[in-house]
Amino acid sequence: MKYNELIDPELRKEARTYPFNRFIVAAGNIYQDLAWRLEKTPEIIEEIKIETEGFRSLPLKTSVFSPAGIKEKMPSLIYVHGGAFTYKASVYQKKLCFIYAQNTGCKVFLPHYHLAPEYQYPAAYEDVLSLYRYVMAHTSEFDISEEKIGIAGDSAGASIAALVCNRWESESIQMPCLQMLMYPVTDAGMETESMKQYTDTPQWDSRANRRMWLYYCGEDEELRSAASPLRCSIPGKMPATYIETAQFDCLHDEGILYARKLSQAGVNVEINETEGTFHGYDAKTDAQVVRQSIDRRVSFLRKEFKRGG
Repeated sequence: MKYNELIDPELRKEARTYPFNRFIVAAGNIYQDLAWRLEKTPEIIEEIKIETEGFRSLPLKTSVFSPAGIKEKMPSLIYVHGGAFTYKASVYQKKLCFIYAQNTGCKVFLPHYHLAPEYQYPAAYEDVLSLYRYVMAHTSEFDISEEKIGIAGDSAGASIAALVCNRWESESIQMPCLQMLMYPVTDAGMETESMKQYTDTPQWDSRANRRMWLYYCGEDEELRSAASPLRCSIPGKMPATYIETAQFDCLHDEGILYARKLSQAGVNVEINETEGTFHGYDAKTDAQVVRQSIDRRVSFLRKEFKRGG
């Protein structure tokens, strides 16, 4: 299917298709790592790096971004980057951390979790969970409010964030004060209409999505089920949730179904169904549709951080 005329004009240059396999991932991660290092942190943002214990006590590195000059305790956001569970954090995700920190006055923790296919589920989940526990235990050290710890993520990162939020009760952690999920991965079953329809969409499609799950969980159905937020039970209490979808995205319907499941469980859910967009569309941060989405995310974060505590 040809999507060019259907996609927002400002996004059309970015509407490319890419192969997805182990060789592309390996080469891509070399580029991602170099680009991340070259992207300078603006003066209005303070950046530090911490190292904690993650999955199986392996070292877990985390980048921490804070708005400069704030003296009082601030809220915090654990932001789990996407990338098919296989790619390192990208430059545009780093820029989004700058935006969230500066425009909401929060401290953003971005964990560089262990990646598939070398590290399959539950490695990335355990990494993020361990960071959440660490942040909870060191609120004074980080000068953050213990009542205002939120969690967010995009794509595969949103899947990990959703699992941490779903399991706050069973994992005996404090419930996040909010969760924010952009075009989330929620079900390894891949049975939705958008998954069947969008086999050739820009940036990401259902063929790549199928391979992603193979890298992340192999063919183990028990692992696939455990790693799928849509298949998880929802605890009796959950924080307000923001879910954003892209129109021409195989993951579109999974996001809507997950939002519906949360709503039916009594969760306050805000849905932003963007139009003329594709998976990862927000990499073009100067496009109007992206600015509008970022404004809605920032508004949601501000509202819920104000509400928390």
